[in-house]
Amino acid sequence: MVLAGQLWGIAVLEAGNCGQALQVLDREKNRIRLIFLDYYMPGMDPKQCADALITRAGPSIPIILATAAVDPAVRAAELKLGEWLSKPFDITVLEVLFKKVALENDPYYYSNIRNP
Repeated sequence: MVLAGQLWGIAVLEAGNCGQALQVLDREKNRIRLIFLDYYMPGMDPKQCADALITRAGPSIPIILATAAVDPAVRAAELKLGEWLSKPFDITVLEVLFKKVALENDPYYYSNIRNP
């Protein structure tokens, strides 16, 4: 995801566990436009991590579950998340999500990426 973001000129922040993710969210909330949550993010039970992220992110930052689970829709529902990506996912799916977020938040930036 980091490399894909670099390819499209979009900064991607990383966290190695849920505690770090919450710290990054607290510190960078004004810059964050989208959160990808791995179901098995270390450091916290998946439900606890998702609940904490949802609470701190608020309704303006979408959270997408990334999982290799057999039934990702069920996992997403368990965590009260409406969107999910099944691993491994196609890089073009990431591109669509990243650029959608860029479009929603900065139409000028998005138009220049598409039409340099």
